[in-house]
Amino acid sequence: MAHICWVIAELRGGGAERSVIRSVNGLCERGHSVDLVLFQPTNDYSGDISERASVFVLSRRPDRWSRTRQQAANLFRQQKKRYREPGFSDSAHWSTRRLPLVRLPCLLYRLVRKHRWPVRDLARRQRRAAFIRALRLGRYFEERKPDIAFTNLVAANKAGFFAAGMTRDCPEIIPIARNTVEKRETDHCVFSAASRVVAISGGVADNLAAAVGVQADKIATIYNPAYAPDIGELAKIEPEHPWFSDDGPPVILGVGRLVSQKDFSTLIDAFRHVRANWPCRLVILGNGPLRAELEARIAGFGLDDCVSLPGWVENPFAFMARAALFVLSSRHEGLGNVLVEALACGCPAVSTDCPAGPAEILGDPALLAPVGDAEALARVMRRALDEPADKAALRANAARFSVERSIDGYETLIADVLAGRANRKPE
Repeated sequence: MAHICWVIAELRGGGAERSVIRSVNGLCERGHSVDLVLFQPTNDYSGDISERASVFVLSRRPDRWSRTRQQAANLFRQQKKRYREPGFSDSAHWSTRRLPLVRLPCLLYRLVRKHRWPVRDLARRQRRAAFIRALRLGRYFEERKPDIAFTNLVAANKAGFFAAGMTRDCPEIIPIARNTVEKRETDHCVFSAASRVVAISGGVADNLAAAVGVQADKIATIYNPAYAPDIGELAKIEPEHPWFSDDGPPVILGVGRLVSQKDFSTLIDAFRHVRANWPCRLVILGNGPLRAELEARIAGFGLDDCVSLPGWVENPFAFMARAALFVLSSRHEGLGNVLVEALACGCPAVSTDCPAGPAEILGDPALLAPVGDAEALARVMRRALDEPADKAALRANAARFSVERSIDGYETLIADVLAGRANRKPE
């Protein structure tokens, strides 16, 4: 059996992180020697990792600067857009004093425009952190000598690319494209230099070929292991939320990090249209830097009594099994694991027609709405609420994205890569 390592920056709660855990556990069950390599000790899934897997943390200190930088950058981009709008006044816009910290990005933007030094400092820190991650990963490769390394998300993909140039006996590094990418120099280097690349959906595979120029024969499309065997049991647990235990109006559910990519603002707007002639409630599970902005939007629409933001929960499947409808409002996705998970719980689902996964999962254009169009999304939501759900059909659709099928795909790829590597070795 092969010695495989999976590399990811940290295991903060999210769909990509959950997929990595399921892949690691699945390969362990098939008898492979698997290492899970983290750059940071953050681990929201410590109890879910197989005992057969070896976990290596390359830095024992939490990267507080990285997390703060990410939150500030998200707010900075939003405020930059508002700042450029004609007639915008930051003091008038935030005069309620309910969100004092949200004014900070506007002040930062002014400093950047005037002095430029924060941008240079940020770039310097990013380069130094990337270099340190690559050095530590290269040291791990030399000590553990894995046969194949699967790298996940931007930080790990970059570290794997640079570590390959620093290490003598480097494993076969296979970056996993978990989202559509832009035509950037870094993306071109990371994915084009690899002998094989994994795309988690057909849309991501097409994007790699079109935007980055990766040859089609180098891309292996392997769906995320989104439908896990334990979902059924977890769905039976009673959720810790009063709206799912009373006999009140039906609940619409959204799940994801509170970031601009998930576009929960559009979901809240669409819910407002639905609620105008359909009594219902909305629950959005997840944490993120846009919580304050979303709460202000909810309060502005007068929806405090029917919209709830409980934060991140360990078991979202209990909520999915009891929701009347699941809605994915994202601007872009690699696949959309939460859609599969909702279907696996027997929950009807609709989505924006974002690149690249939802259309492949749902398969019905009537369940899709244009990205960012709240009124169109509301029409799709109303149509789904009107129709009775065939829970058996929903679960059968989700089964296409099972852990078993995903692990079969990875084992086929591993066998092909190791066979090719053996043929390249000099006699």
